[in-house]
Amino acid sequence: MSQSEIKQLLKEAKTELSNGYYEDAIEVALKVLKLDEENYFALIFLGKSYASISDSDDVKNIEVVYKNALKYYIRATTIQPTNLLAWKGLFQLFLNPNKFSHLVPQLISFEELFELFDEYMNCLLTNEQSQVELIDLVRTVKRQNQDDLNFLLTFYKHYIPGQRPYETLGRHLMTPLEALLQLLKLAKINEEKLVSSKISNERMKLSSNDPQYQLKINLSAWAIYKESQLTNYYNQLINLIDDDTERQKWEQEWLEYKIKILRSIPDNEQKQSFFKELKDIVDGMVVVGTESLLCWKYYFDWSDFTDINSIDPELILKFFTQFPKEPLASILYVWLNSSFSDYDSKKLIIDFNEKLSKDQKVNIPTIETKEETEEDNADLDDMLETDDVNNNDQTLSEEEISITLMDNISKVKNSTLAYRVVSQYYILNKEYEVALPFIKSGISVVSLNMRDYGADLSYTKNDLTLALATGYTYVEAPKNHKYAISLYDKILKENEQNIHAKLGKAIISIERENWQDAHLLLIDVIKEAPNNLEVMSQLAWTEAHLNDFDSSLKQLNNVVSKAEGVDIRMILFKSENLWRQAKVYLMKYDYQEEKDMDLVKTAFKILVSIIKFNPDGFAKSYSTLGDIYSNYYQDKTRAYKCYYKSFELDFIDIVAAKFIAEIYTENGNWNAASQIAERLVKCESVKTQLRYINWPYRVIGIAYLEKQEESQSIEWFQSAIRVDSSDVESWVGLGQAYYASGRIDASIKVFEKAIELDPSHSYAKYFNSISQSSMGEYATAIDILKIITKVEPDNIAFQSTLATTLVQYAYDLYYQNYLQKSISIASESITLFQHIITELKHNSQNMWVSLSKTLYLYILVESQIDQLPLEALVCIFQSIEYTSSEEIDSVDSVTLENILSSESPGNIHITCMFLVLASKLALVSHDFEQLSGTVRSSVWCNIGISELITYVTLKEEKFRNAAIHSFKKAIKYQSNTIEAWIGLGIATMDVNYRVAQHSFIKAISYSPKDVSIWFNLAMLGLKNNDVDFASDVMKRMQSLEPQSSSPWLGMALVLEKKDDFSGSSQMYAHSYSLSNGRSRLTQLLYAKSILGKRIGHGNDERDIEAIEELTAIAAGLEQYFKKRPNDTFALECALMVLERLHNYKMANTLASKLTEIFEKRFDESQDENELFNYGIIKAQLARIQLGFGQYTESIENSDLSNGILADLYSEKSQFAQLSNHICLGLSNFYLGNFDETINHFQELLNDGKNIFSFVIMIAKVLFDVGTEDTQTIAIQELVQYIEENGFDLMVTLTIAVIAILEDDTSSMKTMLHKFNDLTLKQLESDRHKEVPKLIKQICDRIYPKKSHNINMQRTAFFSPNNNNSWSGVDKKIEQRLMTNGQNKVNVEDLSNAYCKIGNLANIQRSLFLCPWNKNAVKSLKECF
Repeated sequence: MSQSEIKQLLKEAKTELSNGYYEDAIEVALKVLKLDEENYFALIFLGKSYASISDSDDVKNIEVVYKNALKYYIRATTIQPTNLLAWKGLFQLFLNPNKFSHLVPQLISFEELFELFDEYMNCLLTNEQSQVELIDLVRTVKRQNQDDLNFLLTFYKHYIPGQRPYETLGRHLMTPLEALLQLLKLAKINEEKLVSSKISNERMKLSSNDPQYQLKINLSAWAIYKESQLTNYYNQLINLIDDDTERQKWEQEWLEYKIKILRSIPDNEQKQSFFKELKDIVDGMVVVGTESLLCWKYYFDWSDFTDINSIDPELILKFFTQFPKEPLASILYVWLNSSFSDYDSKKLIIDFNEKLSKDQKVNIPTIETKEETEEDNADLDDMLETDDVNNNDQTLSEEEISITLMDNISKVKNSTLAYRVVSQYYILNKEYEVALPFIKSGISVVSLNMRDYGADLSYTKNDLTLALATGYTYVEAPKNHKYAISLYDKILKENEQNIHAKLGKAIISIERENWQDAHLLLIDVIKEAPNNLEVMSQLAWTEAHLNDFDSSLKQLNNVVSKAEGVDIRMILFKSENLWRQAKVYLMKYDYQEEKDMDLVKTAFKILVSIIKFNPDGFAKSYSTLGDIYSNYYQDKTRAYKCYYKSFELDFIDIVAAKFIAEIYTENGNWNAASQIAERLVKCESVKTQLRYINWPYRVIGIAYLEKQEESQSIEWFQSAIRVDSSDVESWVGLGQAYYASGRIDASIKVFEKAIELDPSHSYAKYFNSISQSSMGEYATAIDILKIITKVEPDNIAFQSTLATTLVQYAYDLYYQNYLQKSISIASESITLFQHIITELKHNSQNMWVSLSKTLYLYILVESQIDQLPLEALVCIFQSIEYTSSEEIDSVDSVTLENILSSESPGNIHITCMFLVLASKLALVSHDFEQLSGTVRSSVWCNIGISELITYVTLKEEKFRNAAIHSFKKAIKYQSNTIEAWIGLGIATMDVNYRVAQHSFIKAISYSPKDVSIWFNLAMLGLKNNDVDFASDVMKRMQSLEPQSSSPWLGMALVLEKKDDFSGSSQMYAHSYSLSNGRSRLTQLLYAKSILGKRIGHGNDERDIEAIEELTAIAAGLEQYFKKRPNDTFALECALMVLERLHNYKMANTLASKLTEIFEKRFDESQDENELFNYGIIKAQLARIQLGFGQYTESIENSDLSNGILADLYSEKSQFAQLSNHICLGLSNFYLGNFDETINHFQELLNDGKNIFSFVIMIAKVLFDVGTEDTQTIAIQELVQYIEENGFDLMVTLTIAVIAILEDDTSSMKTMLHKFNDLTLKQLESDRHKEVPKLIKQICDRIYPKKSHNINMQRTAFFSPNNNNSWSGVDKKIEQRLMTNGQNKVNVEDLSNAYCKIGNLANIQRSLFLCPWNKNAVKSLKECF
């Protein structure tokens, strides 16, 4: 087609476009493109048409429209790049914000967009058109995407300075520095994100246990770093920055980035190559004086100095000047000042200051020292006593250097040079154990640097390896020697000429005292290093130990003569060799058979010369002088001074420490000895030796034991035993510490171990006995003590402990109610007290206190008072020169003369007197005024307690007054003596209520949780009728100690005072249960409570609960009588209990005893009350004799009682007389005197006709006579009782039984009618379900052919849980109810229940429960 046609189509397309027919315009323009593919205007019309279509609202696929518009505009710009028409159309799209958001970056990327911007910019420049609109557009696009990291990164990468896009367009948007800074920042952020994401993904795939874990992680990071352009950006930025400070900042950041790349490089060769480049950069930065701390640190750590003395000191001073607070700078600076370095630090600093301006000068720290001159001929004693320190011209003291190193090393944990310096310092200072952890850490850091950075640190590694081997040579030797030898061998394998390694192996042989091997090794070393003084010295020392003394001395002289220099290391080296000379002379003296004292004198002179030469720098010289004074001159005073000076200078001198500690312990100064031992064990350098020496630990343990710090003591004794498990003294000390801390069981095991190690160790056995007694194993303790007292009979400690343990054992037996054995042991203890006081002449206060306790035991157990060894006691008291204590004697009049001269009423009185006297002897047996206030108070308190016990026992007021006086004296000497306040309160309860109350309150203030004090306070309130107060106090006691019986006993008394007898009875029972029936007071009061509950309340003898309670109090009273056999109230209670338990034999004995007591009292006092009591007891005795079958004696006692009580009218006497009539009636009946029986029964009916039990008893007797008249009278009496007094179940049951026995059908029918008419309440009173049983018996007799179980079944329905209800219904249910705990039954009834079931197993069980059950025996026979 011709050009004219194309032009025509273009006109048509333009017309359609201008008319808004964009689809038609597109159709026409496309026709043109078919004719001419590069038609510029057709492309523009297409772009314009599509752009215009996008403005309409009904466009379906807007993305396609925008894509076409872009496509045709961009094609047009490529055809005519300098023609603005297409460019303007294209950028109209970008100028519209809505269109731009659809175009970028969905249809065109940011990079493509920026290229279009560049081409448009070139077109504008070519056509000399304004670029403002384009620049504004670019700025707008940047502003709109300022939060888009991808956009910004692309933007700054595109317009990087130095490239054409920046020069044409970019320079209008930002400065070169701004562009690079932003690009660097964004590129760094993006790269960190990529690395982090990559590593996180890789870690998810790997196991941390994978040996190549770190390598694989580094590979992941390297995959990104190797493509990174950040290095170029840093380089451009640093070249662009003019400001030095700013440039150094970016140089440091660049360095950090390169180090990060270095760590990630996986290939070792590549890593090492990169490391060398990086190290060159670091070296260059240091040379130009960079202020980058990081650069300085890497410089020192990566510079593998051949030796730490080869570091340029000026660089160290520069580093320290620039960064004085940097830990590494401080470490290097103090090394420069150290006496162990080869630097002259003072001269270096002066020279360095000359090169710097005045304001940069380094301030040299100085130490003030005292001027000291010492005459050459000064006496050794003066030298030993001087404590001054030599002049020291060091810039820093070694102590300051050590502190600085320690303070700073923890802050530079990744510095190889820091660890190298610190390790070397402590190795040279011979603090090997301190150095060891730093060496190990340094080796780890070196390995990490070599692995992570590819650093070449061979010298550093070898240096630290040698240091590690040296440390292992001395630390925990010989355990670590094998590791040291391995390390030395490793060093020698790499460098066969390493003298230090060879010398190290020789030193190990010396440490092992393998002198021959060491000598051979050193001979080999000396050939290679003939002028090495250290090797020569060690060789000489080995020769001395091989007894080649002359060669050794010659060699040492040679070493001393060649040792030149005045630095500390050389002074110490020379001192060491002079000391070795002295030691060789002493060794030669000891080796010779003919002793030459000139050798000792020569050694002495050499040692003195060392002290003059180096008075405070070499401790061994003083220690060896101590050996000479101690072993050769026998001068302990000077030896002590020398050893003490040695130990002051060097805590590792174990010999000196032991000598000093022995001196202190001989004088009993354990505190000073422990200080010496503690200084020794805290020293790291001697820990190896302390693995074989345990005395320091034992000394410290004993010192802590003396200070009563048991927990600390235990740890030290355990340390001593770990060192030497055969040390018996440490075992004994550990046992004492365990005992003092309350771990008694552990102490026993320890003491037994000590005895196992040394069976003859008396004190191990002694302390074991003490622990055994504390555990309550008194028998075992006594056996042990008896054995050791036989071995050492004059040992007062053993004898005294045996005596006190016997007393404790006696009390332990007393509390267990083994009263006779308790008294037997007490008698044995008194015999031993006699031996100790009279023969061993030992009468300490503890002896008198223990004797007082023994005597009090006899008072507690009155039944055994006759066993008191009076002769032994008299002998004890006569052996003491008793200095009268008028202050107390004037009150109680108790002296030995008065006791022996008085006509004592009995042993109990004598015992009380001896008790008081024993307590008073503690007062006068020592110089009382010289004793401490606490001791004086306790003595008076013991006297007061004895006086109070005597008052309570004898009821004589003078003893109460003496007790009050004594307690006041005790309080005067020590106001917080609780026992004194309690005693004063008890003693004044009957004298002054306020004083007693104040005393108890005061005691409570000192011991608020002591329930005994609260109990006494409550009793005081109860005694004065303050019931509410007493009740509140008892409730407080219950909350304090609910498991104690005292609060519940007190509450029982309070409730009894309130007339709440039911509650009181429960409290008594609970108190009795808590005390296990062993409390004397509880035994008596519980018996009184039960008797008050059971006596006179019509209890049935078949009531098992009542029998249980009576049996319990009978057992309690039996124990009570062992302690108080003559207590009349207790005897009366016991008689009532035993009578109701039908224990007539025991009751007869007690009743006879009680009558004797009352008869004796009446004879002494002629008091009618005593006569009345005598008459009452005679009536009771008559009943007991009646039950016992002694009818004649019963009649005699009943008549005697009636004769006494006839004139003494009271309710009690009336009941006693009724009792007498019963006894007389029944006794005469059993003796066949029926007339007398009738007469007494007539008297009984006259006085007690309303008492149903009397009527039933008389009816039973009359019926038993067997005559028709008596049986009739019996029934009449019973019927008459019911008519006069109303229904009574027991009387009714008795009538029914008589009717059944007589087989009186008429009477039985009458009784059956009566039983059927009983109310439910009346039936409930039938606890044993006798009514249904009698109904069945009657019905079986009247109607023998019928079943009569309906009443039994009805009873079972109403009382299903009562086993008696089922006796006639179901035997199995009856047996089950008996055994399930709901009903209390006696053993015979339970046995019969099992027997009734009838099978073999239950019959056998029946016989097991009750072997005397005849029915069960018969049933068992029938089974076979």
